[in-house]
Amino acid sequence: MERRNLIIVIASAVIVLLVGWFALRHFGVWSKNDVPAEGWDRKPAELVMRQLCRAADSVGIDTSRYSFVETDSKKEFGEKFTGLLLELRYGLKPSRITYNKIPEKIDTVWAIAMLKKDEGRSALDSLKKTPVFGHYPMLVNQFLRLRKAGVYDTAKYVRQTLNFYRYLNRFDFDRFLVVNIPAAQLNIFDRSGKCLLPMEVIAGKKDSKTPFFTTYLTDIVTYPYWNVPRGIGLKEILPKVQENEQYLENQNMEVLNDKEQVVNPSDIDWNEMSADNFPYRFRQASGCSNSLGLIKFNLTGPGAIYLHDTNARDLFDLTSDRWRSHGCMRVQKPVELANYLMEAQVLDEGFMNRCMIDQKPQTLKLPKPFPVFVVYNRVDIDEKGQLRYYKDVYDLDGRPM
Repeated sequence: MERRNLIIVIASAVIVLLVGWFALRHFGVWSKNDVPAEGWDRKPAELVMRQLCRAADSVGIDTSRYSFVETDSKKEFGEKFTGLLLELRYGLKPSRITYNKIPEKIDTVWAIAMLKKDEGRSALDSLKKTPVFGHYPMLVNQFLRLRKAGVYDTAKYVRQTLNFYRYLNRFDFDRFLVVNIPAAQLNIFDRSGKCLLPMEVIAGKKDSKTPFFTTYLTDIVTYPYWNVPRGIGLKEILPKVQENEQYLENQNMEVLNDKEQVVNPSDIDWNEMSADNFPYRFRQASGCSNSLGLIKFNLTGPGAIYLHDTNARDLFDLTSDRWRSHGCMRVQKPVELANYLMEAQVLDEGFMNRCMIDQKPQTLKLPKPFPVFVVYNRVDIDEKGQLRYYKDVYDLDGRPM
């Protein structure tokens, strides 16, 4: 029996290793050592490489990293050849994305196969069959126009958006959600780039920026609590409570201890409390005055960042300032978004107006996790096919367009 169990364990381990090896070679991290030095002829491949560089340059790819010289070994040249093919199809990961929850799939075997098949001569035809996202062709034309006119600074930002669209080829989703921070817009797109549900958002202000990331939206909470992040609690709420203890009642706030038990505020000596010795946390009860509004959309990271309704919906009409939150994203159409994600009308049109009291949070699990991309694209094509420029709201680029 022990011998049989040992055989099963070894066989299982071998299967896991083989599956992992296959996945890494086909869809995951790849090694330059995978590019063979045999099975293809360098001279005709160099001619194709020059064609690929011209094609890459025309869509905003910096081809300087792929320049080659005669002293390059055959293997080094092959690495540059396949690297350029992969960037043409899959782009580069946008440098500002700092958190990745969604696995990327990059078919490295395809690039090597193109090189070995006919020294890459079939590569351009293969790339033409790669799906393009939405307004990508129009954005390419705008890039070429700007470059021809010598407007290089603006063309640089167009290149960044083009790269993001290529980057989307690393994922195979029927639908996904994109929040573009400079545009203060949320859109749900299908694979072709068709916009299915557009709306405005209010994102993080300059000193509490919304991060850029890929993640999944997993569930929706109606009548949510707002569990105040500790930094906000110590910096903003504690001083207000020390000034006027009535602030807690006015804001429908509760104080919880480390056992998640509600504490009577009058039992706390607030004058003795400081950021260094405060052992509690704040929680805002559910209801119309809750800062998250009546609907919260939970993400699988990063940190305490999510999409949510707001108790100040009139801001969408009263001001054009869309960058005023602590980092989360307030959505303009929370009911429409909830029903779309749930693939059913779980909330009716009157949900936002009833605003019932003494409600407990209720969690609605999505039929399947919904992919989310939060990005910083300063240039894009709008719904009318026009080039749109967006302000550098976080001063990340250091100069205006």
